[in-house]
Amino acid sequence: GSGFKAPKMTKTGTTICAVVFKDGVVLGADTRSTGGDMVADKNCQKLHYVAPNIYCAGAGTAADCDKTTNNISSQLELHRLNTGRQVPVCTANRIVKQMLFRYQGYIGTYLIMGGMDKYGPHLYEI
Repeated sequence: GSGFKAPKMTKTGTTICAVVFKDGVVLGADTRSTGGDMVADKNCQKLHYVAPNIYCAGAGTAADCDKTTNNISSQLELHRLNTGRQVPVCTANRIVKQMLFRYQGYIGTYLIMGGMDKYGPHLYEI
């Protein structure tokens, strides 16, 4: 015969990644937004501001990513104003996890949260 036929590659979904090093964190994401096989937007923002020292890379339903990160951002700003201190990254992680748990899987977002605080660089997969 004709030999083994390799499977065809299919591009799907979002690519987000992050790396932590001794002086900080680097987050990265692609910019393509898809709806099934159709490209909806070629220049979509997938890196979300959460706090001055924290950002998230988001994948999943775009509206859920935006709403989740905006909601968390406002909660962390209120926390910062109440305490008068920069919010630690582990606190932001806990708040996001508690919020997503309340919705029992109905929020279709996958986040990588990274940031710096007085304890050093941190990276969380949520």
